[in-house]
Order: sequence, then structure tokens, then C-alpha cells
Amino acid sequence: MRISPAERVELKKLPIKGYCDWKGIPYNQNSASEIRMVDHDSLVVRPKLNQFVWNSTGIKGDLVDFIHFYELKKTEGDSKGPAIKNQLAYARYVKGEHIDLDKLNEAGNISRQKFSYDKVFRTKETNIAKNYLVNDRQLNKNFVNNLFKQGLIAQGSRYRENDVMQPNSVIFPWRNVSGEVVGGDRQGTQKDFVHHKKRGTTKQVLGGSDTSTGFNLAFGTGDKTLVLFESPVDLLSYAQQNHQDMVKNNATLLSISGTDAKRGAKYLNEAIAKNNAPINKIVVAFDNDKAGFKAADFYDRFQFKNPVTGEKIVAERQIPVKGKDWNDQLKSGISGFRSLTMSENSKRLSALEQVTVLDGQQNPFEDTRATHLSAEKPREYEKETKPKTKAQRRKDNLAKNKVIIQSAIAQVTRYQTDPKSLQKLLDFTATGLDYSARNSMLIHLQRPEATLVKGYKQWAANGIQVNKGETGVKIFGAPVSLKTIVDSNGERTYWRDATPEQKQLAESKKMEVQTIKHFPIQTVFDVRQTDATAAQLPELLPNRPIDLKTDHSPKHLDNAYQTLVKYAEKMKISVIDKGVDDQLAKKPVTWQGQPKGAIMQSKVDPSKRAIYLRSDLTPTDKIHTLSHELGHAKLHDIRRGEQWPTAVKETQAELTGYTISKSLGIEPGENSVRYIEGWSKQLNTFESQDAGRILREALQASTDVTQYLSDNLSKGEQKAVKTTKLIKPDQSAVVEENYQAFNQTNQKAQTNQKSLKR
Repeated sequence: MRISPAERVELKKLPIKGYCDWKGIPYNQNSASEIRMVDHDSLVVRPKLNQFVWNSTGIKGDLVDFIHFYELKKTEGDSKGPAIKNQLAYARYVKGEHIDLDKLNEAGNISRQKFSYDKVFRTKETNIAKNYLVNDRQLNKNFVNNLFKQGLIAQGSRYRENDVMQPNSVIFPWRNVSGEVVGGDRQGTQKDFVHHKKRGTTKQVLGGSDTSTGFNLAFGTGDKTLVLFESPVDLLSYAQQNHQDMVKNNATLLSISGTDAKRGAKYLNEAIAKNNAPINKIVVAFDNDKAGFKAADFYDRFQFKNPVTGEKIVAERQIPVKGKDWNDQLKSGISGFRSLTMSENSKRLSALEQVTVLDGQQNPFEDTRATHLSAEKPREYEKETKPKTKAQRRKDNLAKNKVIIQSAIAQVTRYQTDPKSLQKLLDFTATGLDYSARNSMLIHLQRPEATLVKGYKQWAANGIQVNKGETGVKIFGAPVSLKTIVDSNGERTYWRDATPEQKQLAESKKMEVQTIKHFPIQTVFDVRQTDATAAQLPELLPNRPIDLKTDHSPKHLDNAYQTLVKYAEKMKISVIDKGVDDQLAKKPVTWQGQPKGAIMQSKVDPSKRAIYLRSDLTPTDKIHTLSHELGHAKLHDIRRGEQWPTAVKETQAELTGYTISKSLGIEPGENSVRYIEGWSKQLNTFESQDAGRILREALQASTDVTQYLSDNLSKGEQKAVKTTKLIKPDQSAVVEENYQAFNQTNQKAQTNQKSLKR
């Protein structure tokens, strides 16, 4: 199935606006010369030119391009099939029906859906929306309560989207300069990466919204300063951090729900025309990233006088001092902002556009670009006539090493398709070599057969030499904070690499100085790449806290179990293994049979968590089951939001339990090994970057627990034993009361949700 050259030529002539009407793609008619998509507000179509531009991506073109990129966005870039199918279908639809193209162009002039706030279903209850804003977004509780009390925000009812029932959301109503509600944002409150991909939650503009405004709050008289944001949550985060300044500056804060900077200018014009607002300053507080700088660049050429006052309106750029956006900064506990002129914003944008995709990356396993670099090879650097400086050589090596790491990351699909590779990774992590989850994956992605890995100097300290000509494995070292000079173009130079002139300018405050977290790339080698002898290996291997593979001492088994209990108590989780069999029997039978244990968390008071274990488990079963439930406890907490579906959570817990048990020398058993193939298949249902994240989270959880075991166990004996408060058999009444309390609070939460009225 493909489009012939002749069909493509004919298709280019067809109106983009007509295609949107034919497909039912919602858009807003901003003016006679422009329409804007509702689901992607930076996607603008100019019907007279029959061209579109997608501002957030820089893509533009005709109808063929529009269908291609619009469909790719819907499928997250997975398939071009739907795009080609729709291109052909539309071309044949028009041809077969003999539709007049002029009339088809005019079809879009039919009035679109008119927004009505009364038709936006809301609930009287607000606890879910408040919980999201206070606990997930860390906004001040009193601030949030006041917003709801004044009707500035609301909790939306549950609704169906793509045949999936969506949870209650936060509704951010848009008020125009006259105070009328003419639109709104819907922000999801529950993580669901299956249906919402990278973002994880619903985030949409309500149909029919008037895009000449957005969610806004006024401080003081609100008629002197206009501050622009990309989202309502960023607006609220900024307001909380700068409340007093906003009152002093008589500011109105406006979210444009995206990066279409022109919307701020429209609101400005409306405020001046209808309210005679004496606005003299506009602040662009978009995100501290390339898209934010690119959108803000609209105001670099902003020349506008307020006709009410005759004064020039000054434009200023503000970015958070920490994190990408204002909510990131709020969560970090830091306040303040960095001010830039619009000229400086433009220079910073130019610098960012020249930076490679690898610069500044701190967490490569969450980089969505990893899959596109699998075929990339290190650059071959041309010989120069002049010898390179030490700083230049360091920069070149860094670039080469980053490409090597990115190429390794792109191979994360190996764990999705090869169960043996997945098991090797888990077994390697269980050896207790004290590598982070990220580095464990990097080691095995580059050298799957690796078993015992150390740096060159570490091997040398043990009297062992790395064989000549060996190629090492690249991993990330511990982060270090480096003093960095930033020039007017946004170019960064570490202090150690700066010239005397640059340092002099920095010391005289003519150049900006920042402290930047840097992850140095280090090289390690596997034992097979050294001259180590068999006699040296026993001393090199890490000491297991206990090796139940060779020692099944009941005392040592109990010590291992008690240490895991102590770890749970450290997390403020009770472990109850007496008198709970009846309660566990009430839980539904899974594909693995009757549950051996369960972790329970109150929905009313999420701080209450407990792990229940059946009393008839063998000692090794108790350890493995408790390890599994600790995986849930580490990774899945309703206070953080439900990020993964149940099948993924169980897979993560099994991965964690397997690794912890293996670290103690307990063979997880045939079932766990057989399940590895199932885990691999489960991972294969996700995109590679998601699979990498699922794995990384599980490995990090198991690494945290195994390190605790190593710190508290030595050769089967506890290093520092604290009294563990376990419930005794004669306290079964207390157990029943505790279990019922969890059930009652959970039932109460479910009843509250069912009683929410539209």
C-alpha cells in the first residue's frame, strides 16, 4: 500500500481544513486566516495558503505532510500505515463523491462546538484533585483549599476516553478579561503510561475553548504585569513561590496550555481594549528547555506601546534556578528565578540548537531518543595540524563515550526478547558488586558475559593487571558538582577547562558562573580481561551476607528473614505472619494460586501499610515472599500515583524478589526461572524506553534491599540486632482488627468515589 506520485500531486491540492472536517478532528477558528487543533494547540492551519505549521516541532507542509505527522503522533511514531491509509481514503473519498473543493474548503466555516462550563461535569467532592495537587505536585494545602473555595479550580467527574474509564481530574476553568468562563484544561490525577504514553496522565484542552485566553489568576489589581506559563500547574507553582512579588507588581498570571506565545499577546490586547489595563510589562516564564526558549523568542521582536498609557511594554524572560519547570523547582524546595532579556533568550536558544542531543543528559534510561541511536558509531575525528589541548582531548573523549553509552542503551530490547539475557542481568545484580541499577544494565548491555567488574586502579590495587589492548565498559561515576562558566550565548565551559581570560571575566562578574551536576563517565573491565588467576578469585568476590546455597542453617534462615523484617519496619511497614491465613484465603486466587502474602495500604490514610504472610510457608518461601512484597512496597505506593498497570507491578515485584533471594544464595526455584520468560514477554509489550525504566526501577529496589542485607548481615549473623515486634499467635484478635481496619478504610474510599455526583 503506497501513494503513487500522481496521487500525491492531487492530494496536495486538497484542503487541510476539509480533511479535518471529514475526519472529525476538533479545531478552533481563531480568525478567518487561521485554525488551531484542540488536541495539539501548537498545530496551526492557514486555510488560504492550505499549509500548516506545528510550532512545537518545527514541522510544516501541505496536506500529505499533515496527515503523515498527525497520524504518527497518534501512534507515537510506531507505524506509518494509518497515515498512508488515511491519505488514500481521503483522496478517493473526494474523487468518488465529486465534491467541489471550494465548497469543501468552506465547510470549516460551520460554527464549531461552543464551550459551555455547565456541560463540564464536576463533583462536589474535591479530595482526589486536592490529593493530586498537594501530594503529587506539592502545592501548599491552604493555597489549594482557597482555590477550590473560590471556584477557581474544580474536581472533574470520571469520564470515558478511548473506551477507558478515566479517574477524577482537576479542571482549570479559563476566564476571559470580562470574567466569563470560556474554556478550560483537564489534568489527570492518576498515572497510566499504557494509555497516556510518555506523559502518563490525561492533559487536554476542553472542546470549544476560546484560545484567546487561558487559566489565569490576578494578584493585587492584576493590571500592570502579565506573566505567561505553559501549564496551570506551573502557574500555581510559580504563584506559591512568588506570591508577595505578584501582589506588589499587580500581576495577572496566564497559562497558555502549550507553547503558542501569540496567545499571550491576544490576551494582552483584549485586556487593554476592554478593560483599559495599564499593562507595562510581560514576563515569559516558559520552561527552561529548548522548546521554552523557542516559544519565548516570539517576544524578542516584540515592539508594542500601551495605547492607554503611551508607555512601551517591556518583555522579560524568567526561568527557574533549578529544574526544567516551576513545579520541578517547587518540589526541590528551592525558590527564586533567573531573569534574562529577550535578546539573551534568543542567544541562549541559538546555543541550545547547536548542542548535541547527548549534552546535559543525566538519566539515559529515560531518554526517549535512545532507540534512534542504535546504529550510531563514534565519530572519527580528523587529524589537526595543531596539537589539541588537554581540555579539547577531554571534550572529544566525552563525546565518544556518550555515543558508546547511548548505543548500549538502544539495545535494551535484548531483555524484552531474550529471557536468558534478562536472567543474566538479574543474576549479575544479585552478586552484590555495589553498582547502581543503571550501571548494572550498562555493563550487561555492553558485555553480557560480565561477572566480576572493577576499574583499572581497583584491579591494580589487588595486584592484577588488565590485559593489553582490552576495550573497557563505559559506566557513569558518582555525580560531582563542577564550577561552570556560561557565556552570553549559553555555551558552558567547566572552570578546569576555562582560559585565564574567561576566568578573569567570570571573577569580575562579566560572565555567569553556575554549579552544574556532572556524571563523569568511567571505564571498568571484567575479570576475563585481566591476568587474575583462579586462586585469586575467592578473595575478589564480594562476601555474601549469607550463603544459603551451601548453608541451610535454621538460625541463618531466620536471621535473613528478621533482617528483611527490620528493613520493612525502617519503611514504617509492619510485617504480620501469624493469625492471618483466613484473611489471605479471602483474597482472590491468582494464576499462581492462593496468595502467599499481600501488602495492604489504606486509601483513606495511605501512610498505613502492612505486609501479611501466610504462617504455613517454609523458611525459604517466607524470605522469597517477603522479598516480593518489599518490591511492591518500594515501588508501588498510592501516595505517588499508580504509574503502571497491575501486570507490570507484579512483574517488577517478581524481578525484585528473584534478585533479593538470589543475593542470599537462595535459588528462586523452577517457577521463578520459568516465569522469567513471562516477564520478558511482559516487557516486550512496552516501548524500549519504558521497558528500560520498568527494569531500572525493579533493579534499584532490589539493590537497595541487598545493600541493606550486606550492611546488617555477616556470614549469617546479624551485625546489629534490634528487637522486632512481631504479632504473637495469641494476638489473633489484634490481627483481625488490623485487617478489618484496612478493609473498612478502603471500602469507605470506594464508597466516597461511587457517591460522587456529576
